[in-house]
Amino acid sequence: MRKLLRLILNQILAMQEKNAPKLPSKNLYSYSNGSTSSHITSFATLSFDSKTKEKMQKMKEDVKKIVKKNIKTPEKLLEYVEESGTKVIKIAHADKILSYVKEQEGFITPKSGFEALYLNLVLNKTFSFKTDEMFVLRDLPVNIYVMSHQFHKWYSYKVGLPGYDEQTQENFKKVFEFADPKNVQQLSYAQIMALKEAIKRDSEAIDFVLELSKEQEGSAKSLEKIKKGEGANI
Repeated sequence: MRKLLRLILNQILAMQEKNAPKLPSKNLYSYSNGSTSSHITSFATLSFDSKTKEKMQKMKEDVKKIVKKNIKTPEKLLEYVEESGTKVIKIAHADKILSYVKEQEGFITPKSGFEALYLNLVLNKTFSFKTDEMFVLRDLPVNIYVMSHQFHKWYSYKVGLPGYDEQTQENFKKVFEFADPKNVQQLSYAQIMALKEAIKRDSEAIDFVLELSKEQEGSAKSLEKIKKGEGANI
């Protein structure tokens, strides 16, 4: 999935460059989102995101520490989310409710307009065209790996990593549609770079879960070997 997303994004960038007017060599476009800045001169792109990388590294360490502490009690991750000011809603048929606004269970970024009104009416029993960020899940036992993926994305949002603004998240949900050259022309350079950040955030969350699952599998194998008297080396 990650490779496919990157492939589509590269295709979008290539088509945007092909369809763009010829620019003088000194022409410079800029894009800034949070701690990431990108600049383009005749479609040669440079990114200045050292602050983002530092923030990402610290965030990864913090998330790993929190998740591993609660590896056997994933419900406590939801408590952590709620104590941090993000509303947590567990409701029957959450997956079906969210499907009407093309969302999945877990972390939902802030919304506005009719999508927000729908979510407020169904989930919060209020009338408003804006929502804050929230966690929405079915009222079922929490799977640690699914929760870790969503928790990582939520934490990224809370520390201010780019890619979570409303328009970018809407574009991210429609990313496969932009494989069509006709749709690419709808995106500006800034929107493409923001979309790239959203894809990064999703990939980082997936990588985190894969790393976590490998560590837990390794720990389980070590414990089993110790029980069998085979030593702890894997």
